[in-house]
Formats: sequence, C-alpha cells, structure tokens
Amino acid sequence: GNVMISPASVFLALAMTVNGADTGTRDAMLQVLAGQDITVDEINQLSRDWMALLEKSEEKTQVNIANSIWFRDGFVPWQPFLQSNADYYNAGARSLDFADPGAPAVINGWIKDATFGLIEKMIEKIEPSTVMFLINTLYFKADWKTPFIKEKTYQQSFSTPDGSVEVDFMHTTALMNYFTDLAARGVALPYANGQFVYFAILPDGNVDPRTWLSGQDPATLFGRLGALAAQDAQTAVALALPRYEVKYDDSLVNELTAMGMGIAFNGGLADFSRLEESRSKGLYISEVKHKTAIRVDEKGTEAAAATVVVIDKNAVNSEEELIFDRPFLYGIMDMETLLPLFVGILENPTGN
Repeated sequence: GNVMISPASVFLALAMTVNGADTGTRDAMLQVLAGQDITVDEINQLSRDWMALLEKSEEKTQVNIANSIWFRDGFVPWQPFLQSNADYYNAGARSLDFADPGAPAVINGWIKDATFGLIEKMIEKIEPSTVMFLINTLYFKADWKTPFIKEKTYQQSFSTPDGSVEVDFMHTTALMNYFTDLAARGVALPYANGQFVYFAILPDGNVDPRTWLSGQDPATLFGRLGALAAQDAQTAVALALPRYEVKYDDSLVNELTAMGMGIAFNGGLADFSRLEESRSKGLYISEVKHKTAIRVDEKGTEAAAATVVVIDKNAVNSEEELIFDRPFLYGIMDMETLLPLFVGILENPTGN
C-alpha cells in the first residue's frame, strides 16, 4: 500500500515530549532522536534552528510548522516543561475538559486549520486515562521551478502489485538532475525557491521499493540525493511522472519501540516526572499517531503531516479488595440505639 511519513513532524513532536522525560526514558528517547549522546537542551536548540530554517512564506513557497499542547482540566503540568516548549517550539498550552464529548472536535479543528484542511481528524475519542496531547503539524506547498504543461498530461498504465491501472501521467523533456547508481535510477526536481527538491527513485529490475530501501544506508542515500540536487542539471530526460493525491495514517508505537524507546510506552517503567507539577511517576506515552497527505500535480506539490503524542496516566489502585469467601459475622443494627436486631455468622451460604 501507499506509505508516506514525515520524519520532521515525528522528530519535532517527540522532541517536545522529551522535555518531560527523565532518567532512562529521557536517555532512550534522545538516542532514538539523535543516534548519539546529546542533551535535551541541544535537541531543543537544534529543533528551534531547524524550524527557523524550514519555515517560509513566499509567493511560490509556503512552509508552516505549528506545535501545541493540550492537557486535561485538573492536570497541572510542570511549568519548566511548558516554558521550554513555549521558548523553543512556540507551543501554546491549553487546558481542556477531556470529558466533554466535543473536546476531540476542538483539537481536530486546530489540526485542520494548521494543515490548511489537508488533515481533518486525528482524535476519535479521549480515553479517561489520557492527560495530555503534544501535537506537531507541518504544512508544505511549493510550485515547481519548471511547471509541467497540463496539455502534456495523459493517461498511461501503472503496474500495481494487484494489477495494472490507468492514471494521469505528467510529461516533460528537459535537462534534469539524474542519477543511475545504488542499483536504481532517479531524478531530483527543484521547487521554485531552490531550498526544496522533490525526488523520485525507481529501483532496477523488478525489485520493489521496500526491498531496495531496506538495503540502503540512509546517510549514503540522502547524501547522494543532496549532492545530486546541488549540481546543475545536465542530463536530458524524457520524464513521465504520475499525478497523484494520497493520504496515509499509522501508529508509530511499534516502530519507535523497535528503534529503542520502548521504555517510554511502558506505564510501569516510563519516567515522565518532568511533565507534571507533582513530579509523579505513572505517566507514559500511550500512542504516537501520525497522518500525512500529499498532492502532486502540474503546478507543484502540497503536503501536510500531523503527529500526536498521547500521554496517559496509570490508574492508581487505591481500593482495598474484600471478598467474603469464608465464614463471617453479619447483622442488622438499630442506628437510634446502636443495638443489634440480628447478629449472625455465615459458615455455609447454601443454607445448611
């Protein structure tokens, strides 16, 4: 099936969250985020600088990043946690009555506005144990440096795993950034402002993209693409690219657990004591929801991503268990005189 992930959105949502983590939970999350020894302050500074580099508001290029924190009425976040997210991520924090049936619509409305309508719903319902949502959205819209001509768009066959389908293909012939190594062929197409490029890679032979990607070193692959895109276009290419619009959503808990931050999802082990004013344990990440949407056409590309980190609190079991499963005393008492009307001992409930 179609898959699209925004690593930037996932990174920023988890970077916000790590400000509330401590001890082994913090260390595991930092290792997943950076792959090396790094501090929370360094993650925060990196995130702030990266967002400043990415955000754009130009005639042909728009990149918007928005962050927010929503917490349950009665839950008191630790102020340094909120301050760090405000200072580095410009994240507004809002208290909300999670028990109100309309609460999910309030949060979904914020996400829809932040993604300019591309992502409409992330929260279906709010569990009684949920105390906080940390949300990142990323919106991208840019025109091609050289737009495709609509008159050169026509239908061709596209081979899916389930058979061939007819779809609209955009066509152009021009000098392009083209490569033929790593057992694949591909192009990098620049957008109007020059900072961003679209890349497409076709593995050689009949190798499917998942198999091909699993054999690549990410640093080598994206380094190669970056070097390619930085060069002047010098290869004449007759390009046919499908015009498409897809949406994707997934839970990232399994993937992030496999990457090494499983402790953050374990209610008995996770340490998010820097998230709540009382500095109590029992908070953990119950879900990392991720949604993306993309539209690629003759004019350019519009894409959006939203990542929601859901924080839950373990229920505190303060109840005493009392099971009358052996002989016991019972009775009926007059509350005016505090004298018993009946007193008995039950040894056999069957009546014998």
